[in-house]
This record gives sequence, C-alpha cells and structure tokens, in this order.
Amino acid sequence: MSELALAVDIGGTKILVGLVDAAGTIVTSRQVATPARDGAEAIITAVAALAKEVLAGAPSAVSRCGVGTAGVVGERGEITSATDHLSGWAGTQLQQRLTEELGLPVTVLNDVQASGLCEGVLGAAGGKRSALIVALGTGVGGSLVRNGTVERGAYGIAGSVGHHLSPLRQGRACPCGGTDHLEAYASGTAMELEYARRTGQERSLREIAVLAEADDAEAQSVIAEAAEVLGAVLGSANNVVDVEIIVVAGGVLALGDRLLQPARAAAKREALGLSKAVEIVPAKFGPTACLIGAALAAFASLPLEGRD
Repeated sequence: MSELALAVDIGGTKILVGLVDAAGTIVTSRQVATPARDGAEAIITAVAALAKEVLAGAPSAVSRCGVGTAGVVGERGEITSATDHLSGWAGTQLQQRLTEELGLPVTVLNDVQASGLCEGVLGAAGGKRSALIVALGTGVGGSLVRNGTVERGAYGIAGSVGHHLSPLRQGRACPCGGTDHLEAYASGTAMELEYARRTGQERSLREIAVLAEADDAEAQSVIAEAAEVLGAVLGSANNVVDVEIIVVAGGVLALGDRLLQPARAAAKREALGLSKAVEIVPAKFGPTACLIGAALAAFASLPLEGRD
C-alpha cells in the first residue's frame, strides 16, 4: 500500500481525522464534536485521542501528519490569531503540542489554506500555475496557491480576500473588528442578517435561495448585492495577486449561478487588461477539502520514501 499521512481538520464545530494517500484518497476518517468552549488544551486532547484511534487501525506505517485549522498560523505552526469560535485558541503552539502527543512530524496550516491546496493541486485549479481560492460560508476565507504550494505571505494571511474592503460602504461590521469588508456582505451569515434587517424575518441561506427562486424581491436583491460586492472585490484583488483562475468554495455555492454569474460580470468590470478573461469557477471538493489538503501539505513537507 502507498504511504499514508495522518490528516486533521480542526473546525469550530467538528474535528475530522483521517488517513489520506498522496493521490488525495481518504482511506478512513472519523470525527467528533469540537470542544470549542473548553479551551485549547481540551481541543488538543480531543484531536490527539481521535488521531490515536485512527492510527491504531492504520493498514500501514504512518510517518507524518498534516493539520488544517481555524485561525491564522505562524511559521512554527503556532496560532497567531483566531476568532472566538474556539476559546483560547490564539497563542496555541499547535505544531509543537501535536508533535509531542503523536510522536510524528506535524505540518500545520490554516483550514482555508489547506482547502485551497486541495483545489489548487487536485481540484478546480488543478494544472494551473496559480489560483486564488475563496471560501464563502459563515465567514469568507481565501488562500493563494502557486506552483502547487500555498503562498503564506509574510504573516500567514496571503489570500485573505474576505477582509478586502467592499465597494459598498454601508457601515457593516465585520467579525474581525473591521468595517465594510467583503465578509460583511457576501458571507452566508451576512446575507441572512441583511434579509432579516430588510424583512424582519429570520431565514437561513437555503431558505433565502428558495425564496429568490420564487421571485421574492428582497431575497433576490440580497443575493444580487452580495454577488456584486463579491465580484468587484475578486476583480480588484486579482489586479494585485494576478492568478490564472479563481475558485469559489463553501456553503454559499448553494446559490449557484444566481451568485456566480453576476459576480463574474462585476469582476470583469474591475479587472485590468487580460485578467478580464480569468475564470471564476466553483470548487470541485466539498467538506473533505481541508482534510485532503492537510495531507498534501504533510507529504510536501518531507521527502517521500522511495522517490527520487
């Protein structure tokens, strides 16, 4: 059997651990709820316990571990900053602690970076030299992949397009503490909040999508506004990073072409020169992208046995 990596996805609601081969095939996986309110040590304990269970059933030796986690990750695998979705997560020496717990070399990157690596190498951007991957969900994350490698940047935040300023300035608060960022307009949470503000009715994003298909004017308007902001930001951001393709991932993709088509038009309007032709495409991988990307990062961090 080909070599396997232990892969870990640490999110705000779940911890997913699996064994993944170098081709991105998940051989086995298990998950538990994240003890998000219990502090960093409780989260590490839960990860280590689940990882040891998975390792105990491994069909072959496992020599490396890759982790995709919520939060900004520093050069030594430490969490340099994080939202309050995971209590006490900022400052955690995650790479060091998991190396101690598991006895394996550990590679740590942000969860959107891990997902981006999966899409950049095996997914919608496979075969491209460069890609911007944008994850639209509860929040908005982003990552840059060039030549099959995640580009971290100087402070681990390269590709964080969710905190690019929106062309609309309505004074909307972003969860990061800023104002009028993309995340405050185009995340699933932002659209739900805006629909509730306009109508006085709380609806999930999927319900808003159904209402839009049924010609609910406010639902259509909320989605159209989010699409306009998303596209304008992507077109503008790509004038800086200059990638071959932009991949959109995350739960907001449930809106389909009602979101993507106007976003493409807005991006083209803001783009410079030949970048007007850059494709904006949906991701190929779903919730397992982070796990697969974490494994790919682990394989890339150490020489593979038996390879030249």
